[in-house]
Amino acid sequence: MHTNLIKLFIVSVLFFSSCKPTSEEDEVVPETVLSEDQLVKVLTDAYLAEGASGINVKNVPGEKFDSAYVFNPISDNRIDKAVFDSSMAYYTRHPKKLKLIYDKILDRLSVIQAKGKIE
Repeated sequence: MHTNLIKLFIVSVLFFSSCKPTSEEDEVVPETVLSEDQLVKVLTDAYLAEGASGINVKNVPGEKFDSAYVFNPISDNRIDKAVFDSSMAYYTRHPKKLKLIYDKILDRLSVIQAKGKIE
């Protein structure tokens, strides 16, 4: 009886120790989701487009404003809207990965600002 109890205890310990959660940073991003670098590029472009339209860099009169600022960073980067949406949903569920992405975006925007031009 004690032998079976000991075996059960050992198996239970091994089972529970093997079920430890993986670190979020180590989790592999699914192939159906944009890579961090792809998402950094698209979101950087989106923030640049938003900024350009917000300060009216083209000095467009109000009635022509909508047609002058036709930015679509998703299609400009040849990304399917559904892939973008599912990628954002994935990274929203993985806040540590999303924070790294936003840190990279801020770095890129800082470099662009320091150079004074967009490449």
